Formats: sequence, C-alpha cells, structure tokens
Amino acid sequence: MKKSIVTGLVCALAITAAGCGESAEGNNSDLVVEKIGEDAAGSDNNAGEQSGEKTEEGAAGNKEAQSESKEKAADANAESAENTDGAAEGNLYEAFQKGTAKAKYRGTGDMAAYFDTASAFEAGQSFTMDEILKALEGADGTVKFLSDVKYSNIDCGQDGVPELLVEASSDGEASFLMIIKEIDGELVICYDQDSWSRSSVTVNSNGTIEGSGSGGAAVHVVDYAFVDGKGDYNYYYGCEETLTLSEELYAYMEGEDYAVIPMTGVDVDHYGVRDYYFEADYTKRTHYYEYFRIDDSYNDVTTEADYDDSNELKQRFDDAGIKTYTKADIDKMLKDRAAKIAYPGAK
Repeated sequence: MKKSIVTGLVCALAITAAGCGESAEGNNSDLVVEKIGEDAAGSDNNAGEQSGEKTEEGAAGNKEAQSESKEKAADANAESAENTDGAAEGNLYEAFQKGTAKAKYRGTGDMAAYFDTASAFEAGQSFTMDEILKALEGADGTVKFLSDVKYSNIDCGQDGVPELLVEASSDGEASFLMIIKEIDGELVICYDQDSWSRSSVTVNSNGTIEGSGSGGAAVHVVDYAFVDGKGDYNYYYGCEETLTLSEELYAYMEGEDYAVIPMTGVDVDHYGVRDYYFEADYTKRTHYYEYFRIDDSYNDVTTEADYDDSNELKQRFDDAGIKTYTKADIDKMLKDRAAKIAYPGAK
C-alpha cells in the first residue's frame, strides 16, 4: 500500500457472395433457355439433346463454382473473426469484460492510495481485467479480489460517447475503481482510485468523481474531480475540514512546508478550519484557509464581524504569515476554478 495507507468492435470483412451468386445463377438460366430455342429451330433432335446436355453440365458447373465461392467466403469471415482477439463478438468494452481485450495503463488519473499501482503496473503496458487484479494482489500481498466485477457505461463529457466504469471488490474492506475509454482503437485507463472503510469514492454517470474520507472524529476530507470527453482526468478541488481545534494547528502552506500555530487563548471548541487546495498531488499544493465559528451543535454561526483583524484566530494565522480567506472569497475561487476547467454543471 502506498502513501499513508495509504476496457474493437473490429469489423470482419463481410463477403455477401450468397446474394451475388443467386443473381448470377438466375441470369445464366434465362440466357440458356434463349440459346436452346435458337438451336432447336434449325437442328435435329440429337443436336437438341446434345445442347441440352451441355447446358445442364454448364449449369451444374456454375452452381458448383458458386458453392465453392460461398465456402471460401465463410472461411474468410471465420479467419477474420479469429484475428480480432475475440472482439468481433462485440465492441471493445464487451471484449474487455470477457477477458479478450486489454486496457493500457497510462499512469495519469492514478489516484489510488490503498493499492500500490505504481509497483503493480508499468506505464504504457496493457492488461486484461484478470491481469490487473492479479497484479494488484501481488503488489499488496494481503488482499484477494472477488470474481464479481461490476461494469457499467457512463458518459464522460455528456457527448454521447460511452466510457466503461469498472469496480472490483476485495475480500476485505478495499475496492478498486477505473474509468476505461476507447481512444484511437485501443482501451485506455483514464482514471483509477481505491476506496475502503475510511475513504469512499462515487463516480457519477457524467464522469464526475466525488471522494469523501475521515482523518479522525473531527477531521473530514472531500475532493471533486472529473474525466472529460477526451478521457483526461481533471482535479477540481479538495477540502480538509477540522471541527474544533487542539492546542496546536498544523497549517500547510505550499508543498510539504507547514507552520505550527499555537491556539493559546483561542476558544478552540467553537472554531473550525477549512483548508482548500486545487492540486491532486499533496506535495504540490497551495493551501487556502478559511476559519469559521460553530455552536455547541457544530452549526456554522460565522458572521462578517468574525473576519475582522481583531479576531483571535485570525491573529494567530497572521502571526504565522498565513493569509486567511472569507467564505465569499472561497466561493469565488471555486466558481472561477470550475469555469476554468469546465467542471460539469458549473455556472
């Protein structure tokens, strides 16, 4: 486990010799009848019989040639079907589900944390579903996936072109999700992520992705992303919310740099802090902090006055050299971010 625990229809050549054969046979028969009539007007019975015999032989030969042509066409179709790696029975997504097609791991859109996908797969290599699960099991060493893999079609980008959503559950708490898209005649894994008891993931029919996790009784994390119509993974934003504070607040600034903010003199039981970021990689994040007041039932009761420079919690952030933002500031950031990356449903 890494970090901190941390799916063508290949068209077979359609040779419709049967239809062409029947048409040719009918035309030849009419011509033979006309020829027999002409010969009978100026010849004896013997000549007529010989002509009839030759006609029958010609017709028989024609039928035999047509039959042979049909057999060759059938053989060609069968051979073409065999060369499609099983995909001729349906499209690539269906072939992937049957285990006869592979999907390429690009390494982009890889959000797995429970499973060590970087060790299990090499970027640029393609795998069947069975190979994917076996590789994950081998890299983890403690889980076994169940045979009941779930497949469903979704429409990333709402462009009418389907993608394949895959969800595999294990015998433990973890499951593994993927969005697979056909790109230029091959299947590509556009996104993968895992979920377990303290981290759940929902992939919606339009390709949007919603994650939710817990870092403790008072810490809740959410993030939002989507896969677009081109198959690209786009991270919208994440937020870590802490309800009630301890004696010290570890506030990250950029990347892995953080400051320790003392909470002495602050009513820690009636404050919360939200940390927003727009980067999926936690080592590259810029953090935007919003604090808020809560009542004894954890309801947000923040007023405009709480953003004044005199606010006791704001002063602590100021002393640490960390800027804080109001709810209106954050709302504008999220709206601008959604418009910039064309987040589905953004206004």
